[in-house]
Amino acid sequence: MLFQELDAKDLYDGIWACVSILHLSKKELQDVVYRITAALKPGGIFYTSFKYGNFEGIRGSRYFTDFTEESLTEFWSEFHALKITELWITQDVRPGREEERWINLLARRV
Repeated sequence: MLFQELDAKDLYDGIWACVSILHLSKKELQDVVYRITAALKPGGIFYTSFKYGNFEGIRGSRYFTDFTEESLTEFWSEFHALKITELWITQDVRPGREEERWINLLARRV
């Protein structure tokens, strides 16, 4: 199923979206985060990651929404029921891509 089709309520203890929802525009991402919030049980955990930066648009042949700590924190501020518990930066481990960075987010539904 696509994240845009997620229609569950209070069903999941956790949702893992590693390097997946970064292919949504911010407008689509907003709807998906609300859907994920609703699908999580109270206390449920959500993990996601994005490329680090300020780019939004087509890169290569796919759409990307990148974030920095500041832009992700600002974007996330409207999701009152999904509080960030941890935000950290990692380096890409793929050979030849060591210069690329990722921003990782862990949040809990209140």
